[in-house]
Amino acid sequence: MMTTRHETGILICELSGRLDATSSDGVATELLALVAAGNGKLLLCLKTLDYVSSIGLRVFVRVAKATHAAGGALKLCSPTSSVAKVLEISGMDNLLDLHTEESAALAAF
Repeated sequence: MMTTRHETGILICELSGRLDATSSDGVATELLALVAAGNGKLLLCLKTLDYVSSIGLRVFVRVAKATHAAGGALKLCSPTSSVAKVLEISGMDNLLDLHTEESAALAAF
C-alpha cells in the first residue's frame, strides 16, 4: 500500500491500490507516525493510487493538519486520472497542495 524514500530532506510516500474504508485507518496511522517521528516535509505520490474514497480524502486532510502543526508541509503529486477527478469534484485540489509532477512538488518545498 505504501513505500517510502527520502530525497533531500523530504520523505516521499508512494501510495498504491485503494485508499478507502478498509485501508484508510492503517495508512493514516502510518503517515501520522512518520510526522510524529520528525518527518515534517512529506510528499504523497499518488501515481499508483487507483482509487480514493471520501474517507481516504480525510486521511489527506488529517496528515496536512499534522504536518502543519509540526511546522512542516504536505504536498501531493502525480495523481492518476481517477484520483485527480475525485480531488477536483470534492474541491480538495484547491485545499491541498497538489502538483502534477513529482519534480514540481519537490521544488515547491
